[in-house]
Amino acid sequence: MKTDDKLELLNYLIFIRGKLQRLSIELLSQGEDTSRVDAAEKKLAAQINKLRANLMQRWQGNAKDVLAELRDLNEKAQDKVRQMRDATNKAEKASEVVGILDKGLDLVSGILA
Repeated sequence: MKTDDKLELLNYLIFIRGKLQRLSIELLSQGEDTSRVDAAEKKLAAQINKLRANLMQRWQGNAKDVLAELRDLNEKAQDKVRQMRDATNKAEKASEVVGILDKGLDLVSGILA
């Protein structure tokens, strides 16, 4: 795995972390529980830190494949966020977003194995 591929993957994970932070703020402003989103953001932050610490070491897997899968999961999460804005049960939609993000975190964990 090339260093450029690793950096691109890290940058994308940082981008997704920002989206989680914005989602938490949006939920908070609507009076919804943010605990699951906040927990997912903290878990992602920990993964980012592990990847940063191991940047110069050999990662397992292919960053381009992981990045493509993460982008697909991000699109699915974005659809859920859009649905959440119109939904009456916003917490349920937020839970679906966190479920999608958990799949992404599993992908990221796999490259550190």
